[in-house]
Amino acid sequence: MSVSPTYGMLIPGEQPGVVNITITIDNNTAKLLNSGREVLEDTLVLRLENGREFYILVRGTFARSCFGMSLDQLVLYKDPIRTVPLDAIERAEHFTNENEVSPSNALCIPKELWRLVDAMYEKGLPTPELFMKHGVPEEVAQIREALDTGAAFGSFSIHSYVETFTSFLSSLSSAVIPTYVFPNTEINAENIQVMTRRLLEDLPPIHYNVLVYIISFFREVLLYTEQNNLIAAKLAQICLKHCAPIDVVMDSSMMSRRAGISLILTHLLVTNSI
Repeated sequence: MSVSPTYGMLIPGEQPGVVNITITIDNNTAKLLNSGREVLEDTLVLRLENGREFYILVRGTFARSCFGMSLDQLVLYKDPIRTVPLDAIERAEHFTNENEVSPSNALCIPKELWRLVDAMYEKGLPTPELFMKHGVPEEVAQIREALDTGAAFGSFSIHSYVETFTSFLSSLSSAVIPTYVFPNTEINAENIQVMTRRLLEDLPPIHYNVLVYIISFFREVLLYTEQNNLIAAKLAQICLKHCAPIDVVMDSSMMSRRAGISLILTHLLVTNSI
């Protein structure tokens, strides 16, 4: 939270001043807000020179977003996530039929991921500088809002869809590829097939579905390598960066394990089967 201006002077009789309060939600905060473990509330202290202090309570209402949620949560809801109450009691009242949000009736992948991939297909995978060029910030914001509310997408640049796609993956509260499935042995030509199969078998079901879906999409991207100049090794690095984002300082062991995952992802992209 930031306050502007942080100080100022008002002369008696002068028009009232305006204080702007800006609250920025990062990924970690979004995860806590989406889980109901955090609220937007804080107390500001307005201190007058040689005078008293005024305590100002600042509250905000979080507009629920698919960004910062887990895959297991996202696949439960077929409705736009903005319409799903944060409060557990209100959510139970909203979904009167328990089967609506039962894991047995869950989607195979989050609908938000499907919408983004479908939009990128439509906009054109042969586009040069795909995954290399930033999107338009205003368009990215509108795409995110459409994902949360279920509104139709506008006519946006494919680069804006790509940036939203990678941001969505990076923001998940549980990574698509959790660190506990990283290989503990060195990957080489002799064991890569076995280690690839082991990785897929160790993934939770929803994470498996999502990774296979992303790999299938990236294989389609590689069909246009002459136009978009993307190769398997580069896409594997992009996949690793956003499906297993780094949130701590890595030691040499973790760097080696991530290198192994990169080799496995590259193998998945160039092989004919999963």
